[in-house]
Amino acid sequence: MCSAIFFLSLFLVFTYTDCNTAYIMKAYTVAPLLAAIGYALPQACHTTTEQVIVPTSTATYLSTYVTTVTATTPFDLGTYTDIIRVSSTKNLETLTSSKCTESVAQPTTTVYTSAGASSEGSSGPSKYARGIVARENADCTVTKKSTNTYGQTYTFVQASGTSTYTAFTEFTQATVTSTTSGFTAYAIATATTTACPTSAATITQDARCAPSALISAAGVREDTTQYGLSYAQLTSSGATYSTNSTDASSCCQICAEAEKCAASSWDSRTGKCTLAFPVQFDTGALSCGLGLQVYYGAGPNHPMEPGSGLFVAEVCGSVAFANAKPDDGT
Repeated sequence: MCSAIFFLSLFLVFTYTDCNTAYIMKAYTVAPLLAAIGYALPQACHTTTEQVIVPTSTATYLSTYVTTVTATTPFDLGTYTDIIRVSSTKNLETLTSSKCTESVAQPTTTVYTSAGASSEGSSGPSKYARGIVARENADCTVTKKSTNTYGQTYTFVQASGTSTYTAFTEFTQATVTSTTSGFTAYAIATATTTACPTSAATITQDARCAPSALISAAGVREDTTQYGLSYAQLTSSGATYSTNSTDASSCCQICAEAEKCAASSWDSRTGKCTLAFPVQFDTGALSCGLGLQVYYGAGPNHPMEPGSGLFVAEVCGSVAFANAKPDDGT
């Protein structure tokens, strides 16, 4: 009866046999064995796909041989007409406004820097921070093929005839110049004085600028509902003049004192004062005609309250009213 004891250590193999009191001990190095086991572990392989396209049909085209002949005379491109448009700007009149000298504080500049960027050479995880991964960068590529059937191949058959192409190396072209009148832009010149106005107990203004004469709401003629005025624009050719004023009557008074100012518009939301100077379409002369097209905000989501937008005045001309674009996306 024999009893055997076998155990494995990292570097040695011991065998102990109790048979006729005989003792045998053998030592083996197991490093090659461990390397073989590590080599047999699964590897992280990279898979690539090769696509094979198989055409479904073949298209046949006739190929004609082309002979190129170089021309000995220039090719005439015809006559090119260079049209010069002459535009002009016409100052309709000059308006003078008085402003007190004001000191304006200079703005300060704030510089923002970006933080959190790592600098070069900073300590980070090393290549083997996760432990020794001996087979991580092993070269293992698996290639798969995918076949798709579509498209067509092309076959070119030589035709019996030939074609001649004439190549020109020189060209000629005559140029003429034509001058035509362009549009005329109209403007209101401005002049500013720095003198502050003197105080007065009584201020006299034009009757057309009285609060009761100003218009701050409009609506559909068949409906009695009135809406606030949203915005206005010049109805025809001419110019507009913009400034700021404290109220609608003061804005209107500037228009009343100007030459042939058709209408004024004062925005209660911003204090902006706009004067309209329409001109005659044929002569370009100032005309006390239709000055502004004014649009009221009827909503329907957020209709404007009367007096919450523009205040307009008809001075030597008139204004027209229309509904602004609905605010519900329709």
